[in-house]
Amino acid sequence: MQGRGNKTPSKTAELVAAARADHTKIAKAPVFEDRYAYAMCGRLWRTILSSRFLLWLVKDGLLRKLRPILPAIYTRARFGEDCLEAEMAEGVDQYVIIGAGYDTFAFRRPDLMERLKLYELDQKATQDSKFRRMHAAGIEAPESVRYVQTDLNVERLQDALARAGFDFSRPAMISWFGVTYYLDRDTVRNTLASIARETAPGTTVVFDYLAEAAWVPDDAQPLLASAAAFVARRGEPWLSSFVPPDLPGILNSLGYDDIDNLEPHKVGERYFAQFPDLEYSPVIGLCRARTAK
Repeated sequence: MQGRGNKTPSKTAELVAAARADHTKIAKAPVFEDRYAYAMCGRLWRTILSSRFLLWLVKDGLLRKLRPILPAIYTRARFGEDCLEAEMAEGVDQYVIIGAGYDTFAFRRPDLMERLKLYELDQKATQDSKFRRMHAAGIEAPESVRYVQTDLNVERLQDALARAGFDFSRPAMISWFGVTYYLDRDTVRNTLASIARETAPGTTVVFDYLAEAAWVPDDAQPLLASAAAFVARRGEPWLSSFVPPDLPGILNSLGYDDIDNLEPHKVGERYFAQFPDLEYSPVIGLCRARTAK
């Protein structure tokens, strides 16, 4: 994860890799398939994922209250790559992943990397941990990926990208998943505004967001409280949320004019209708917004 000043690898990024690995392994028809996620897990999670008993103990025991929110992890990944393929069809050839964690896109999608320059941004501790895991698994990153070590609490996104040779004259797609709710609302708004202001027209940002508690259905309120407590205990508390119907207006005011706001209760309709054994809890929404051309 990006933007919280940690000097140790992100614990929530570790959970993301484990959730993607577990979903790929057990789902009859995965919403998102990540065959490299297991290699990106640490030793403890690889041990858990390799044991049916330990996995049951963790999922139905330690993570029982949190388990219903885990589909948000692999659903946002599917949403993001759906959007990326659509952008590439229109000629976009730059892709930025903010808070990349243990993301595997660079070596999982060689079909797309042939036509992309990828910039992965994250804090040093998490990125160094990823490099060690890649080396242990014999994974080499394509030459077209740039790893950018940065803390967006102290460095502007544009400055970090400039250091890596990003071309601000060309449109790009920027992925910002698993980050916004760890930042305060002003920081989220300022970041979105600076992307619209300082990148080329036609640049797209995709992100997920936490719904305001008042907009979360009663039956999902215990999940919201449990998830918030879980990340807070790990030193990565949630700091912001949004009223889902208000988001398009906010984005319009910041310079975006093509918006696909998938409110939390609509995510399941798009991605889970064909998967009756899966369920999406209406807590986290997904959004794609493009700056005016």
